[in-house]
Amino acid sequence: MDRLARLKRLSEPAGGVKPSFDVYHAYMALASLRREAPVGRLALARALSLGGASVKTLVKRMRKEGLVDVDRAAGVFLTREGLELAEELERVLEVLGQLDLSSVCGSCEAYGVVVKGFRRVLDERVGYLRLRDEIVREGAEGAIIVYCGDVPLMPVSGGLERAEGVLKDLASERCGEGDVLAISICHGDRGRCARALLNAVLKLYDP
Repeated sequence: MDRLARLKRLSEPAGGVKPSFDVYHAYMALASLRREAPVGRLALARALSLGGASVKTLVKRMRKEGLVDVDRAAGVFLTREGLELAEELERVLEVLGQLDLSSVCGSCEAYGVVVKGFRRVLDERVGYLRLRDEIVREGAEGAIIVYCGDVPLMPVSGGLERAEGVLKDLASERCGEGDVLAISICHGDRGRCARALLNAVLKLYDP
């Protein structure tokens, strides 16, 4: 996905200074503007849980990339290129959101996404261990990876094992052959769980 590189550039350091937002925030900004636009900067800041200065910088960078434009009266809105990227990401990522995995991890917070056609990327270039480790590195306390298909499978050390229970049900209902169900596990911080998962997936989908 060539356009994804533009999304990643938005959170790169500039002048040696790393911004307070990351690719997750850029993705969420696109998704928010896709659902409802134009949006004022204050409303966008609330939606992204970012400060006003950070949103101003993010919007400036998105505008430089040709993804958004700004109407002084109405607010921020997607350009044609921004809309195309948002739609492309929607086709690739199905955000399941908060999941009830109490049968798997007790009182944990769990957040899930289905990544279309991602198994081939994992098998040929990335590896499921790198995805799992990246989700943890981004702030989650654990991760679960399920390969979707007629028989949902979980990659484990030494091979594959059948997904069972709620994981089997989720994979069977929400994704198809070649897709990957990725879940981040956290304790006590729902926002961190979502951010860790989406950052990892967006970074590795097109490494």
